[in-house]
Amino acid sequence: MSKFMSIANKTIAKTLDLGQRLFSLFVATALPAITGGAVIGVSVVKSALIAGFMAVAGVLQKLAAASTDGELTADEISEAFRK
Repeated sequence: MSKFMSIANKTIAKTLDLGQRLFSLFVATALPAITGGAVIGVSVVKSALIAGFMAVAGVLQKLAAASTDGELTADEISEAFRK
């Protein structure tokens, strides 16, 4: 039972880490798009959503490619978030 709990805790920690990093990426990418959208007359919300979703989709694509063996390592996750 303790081995299962250890695996479950690692999975939860990895999931929470990924969620936090994806959210941070979304916000960091969306903020400059808000200014750009306002300057060129595009809806602020639309420009922020498009920029954020594009950045997150790029990282998710890298994560999917790295998880072909069914397991993501910390190095693979870090590599996916590098620009």
